[in-house]
Amino acid sequence: MAVPDTGTFSLQDVVDEINPTTDDLIDCVSDASSGSYDGTYYTSPATSLLEFRNYGAAAAQLTLIASGNNFQVASATAFQSIQLEFEYVSQSTTGGAAIVTHNGTTKSVGDTVVVNTVGGPGTIWDINSFTNPFSVADPLSGVATVTIGIKINSASVDTFPTGQVTNTKDFS
Repeated sequence: MAVPDTGTFSLQDVVDEINPTTDDLIDCVSDASSGSYDGTYYTSPATSLLEFRNYGAAAAQLTLIASGNNFQVASATAFQSIQLEFEYVSQSTTGGAAIVTHNGTTKSVGDTVVVNTVGGPGTIWDINSFTNPFSVADPLSGVATVTIGIKINSASVDTFPTGQVTNTKDFS
């Protein structure tokens, strides 16, 4: 059972939730899992009993969505490190191909770019899917349909969805 989400919980509430080797605050901090803290009350590293408020309640989960041309990673409960993996998923054409690059290097379908970022609480990443980290140039003729994907590989505080979100756009 989680530590109560009130200002009147005790060290014993924390000990009951964490089950540390010894029943003291130092051992509770040592044995605690960073993903179980409530980011509303916690700042890494924990230094006080008050940071255990709501510890062990249902973990907050980051959201990962495609919104317009942007990917958004949001709903962070605390400042944290997040590793994002972008993938050049596919391209179909009715004429010339669009050129997809990263840092000036042409990429192929299936190529990935890993980005380590920090931020929070709130929105961590809200960037155009087709300009960062991949850049997509219009084809010389026809229409090229390009799909870019994103997934979260890791987050230092919140839980995260395990699937990939994609964004598709026509270039001409």
